[in-house]
Amino acid sequence: MSILESTLWIEKYRPKTIEGYVFSDLNQKEQVEAWIRNKDVPHLLFSGSPGTGKTTLAKILVQELNIDFYDFLFINASRENNIDIMRDKIYNFVALTPWGKQRIVLLDEADYLTPNSQAILRGVMEQFSSTSRFLLTCNYPNRIIPAIHSRVQNITINKLQLTEFTIRMAEILAAENVEFELDVLDDYVRVFWPDLRKCINSCQQNSLSGTLIKPDSIDSTRDYKIDAVELF
Repeated sequence: MSILESTLWIEKYRPKTIEGYVFSDLNQKEQVEAWIRNKDVPHLLFSGSPGTGKTTLAKILVQELNIDFYDFLFINASRENNIDIMRDKIYNFVALTPWGKQRIVLLDEADYLTPNSQAILRGVMEQFSSTSRFLLTCNYPNRIIPAIHSRVQNITINKLQLTEFTIRMAEILAAENVEFELDVLDDYVRVFWPDLRKCINSCQQNSLSGTLIKPDSIDSTRDYKIDAVELF
């Protein structure tokens, strides 16, 4: 298999457009589409369980708004979360005049930001609100300070329905020409739902032969949750 063929499924099948994104709430879809039509977006906080599509939706929104490459900054806050990042990297970015209509900062996993970093971020959001927008994603919104909550619009990404989750996994396996039994796929779904990302990764890891196998066929990939499901 060539390098080009060994693509990670989570990236290969990540939705790239609003049409390809599966919304669990139609009101959210209408709101996002309105922002795209108006070419404007408020400060946003996307929250929800891991693997439900928070970062994907934020990136789609940036793409649909046609934000210039030089007007977009992505920060993984689980790694870059100290005060220096706020003062130097983010402040220096938003302080510049945007090439287009506005600059956008996407802070992924913002719940990893320290309270002091969040306090500085709050000031930056307020100071440059006329030229910049901040999109934050988090698993635990209670870790975000109230001062930031009051300056963003909260978007809760609900988990997919179990049926939609299963259909999505079946579509990916079919697209990859992977043979599978429904009972085996159901085992994966019951273990990993609602974390679609983790389910996709596990299925890819356990279908290298062209057939989806049970995790217990490969000892190194076995998840303790599989054991729990089988016990029940």
